[in-house]
Amino acid sequence: MQLICGVHGVGKTVFAKKLCQKLLIEYYSASELIKKMANREIGDYKKVQYISENQKLLLEALSKINDTQYILDGHLCLMNTQSKIERISYDVFQSMNIESIYIVVDVPEKIQNRLRDRDNQIWDLGVIASFQQEEFAYAKYLAKKMNIPLKIIYDNKEVAKCSFLEKENIIMPIKPVFAEKILSGEKKYEYRKQLCKKEINKIYIYATAPVKMIIGEAWVVDKLSMDKEKLWQGTQKYAGISKKFYDQYFKYQDCACAYRIGEVRQYRFPVTLDSIGIEYVPQSFVYVDKLGL
Repeated sequence: MQLICGVHGVGKTVFAKKLCQKLLIEYYSASELIKKMANREIGDYKKVQYISENQKLLLEALSKINDTQYILDGHLCLMNTQSKIERISYDVFQSMNIESIYIVVDVPEKIQNRLRDRDNQIWDLGVIASFQQEEFAYAKYLAKKMNIPLKIIYDNKEVAKCSFLEKENIIMPIKPVFAEKILSGEKKYEYRKQLCKKEINKIYIYATAPVKMIIGEAWVVDKLSMDKEKLWQGTQKYAGISKKFYDQYFKYQDCACAYRIGEVRQYRFPVTLDSIGIEYVPQSFVYVDKLGL
């Protein structure tokens, strides 16, 4: 099971359904499963009265699902009737066969607007921010404790600046011809045989010889890893390379990887590595703090 989580109004249901179509597996909503089992509403607007009882109903509903692979759209935390953010018991998630967790995040202002337009409800921005931070913190805890992947989903660089994400930045050496294609928007996927393990905020683009300087930066929207033919089919429009080059690069691999690039910025004045205290050229990448270039 793939668990898709996130706060109310963040867009997790839209993402979950798109992922279902992509993976060709079934979609289930935790709240709908609970309502069907209980034959009643689960509480007032976004405030849940019977949190522990509802989770027992959810586990019972999940036990009746025959699909071996499916996506569950739900929450890790809920707002109780005292307007307090409450984590769902770890035992509940431990009882599920979760293979990976996706958490969908967005800036609080956009979530607030979405809830207002969708449900005619005005949420306090501070409440939204606290709710999202707690959901994110619990997602990290669960992923680490259960030793499963945590994938963070967002669409714009404003989200990447949210401090709670605690993402890393990397300097990546890229051939000048490909670096220029990334900065021009022609190339939106940077292919790699292996991805870095940490979640990435942005790539500082180091154009290799003869340039030998950091010439720009690119926001990372997603990290992809899958069968190489499937990856090519989904990314070829903005690959920035030929199929022949792609096949040669992944010749001895069944699985291929890529960073999906979002917004980019080309530097007016390129930067040398030694000017930022790096005295060697990274072979694949190197983690760095935000450079402020």
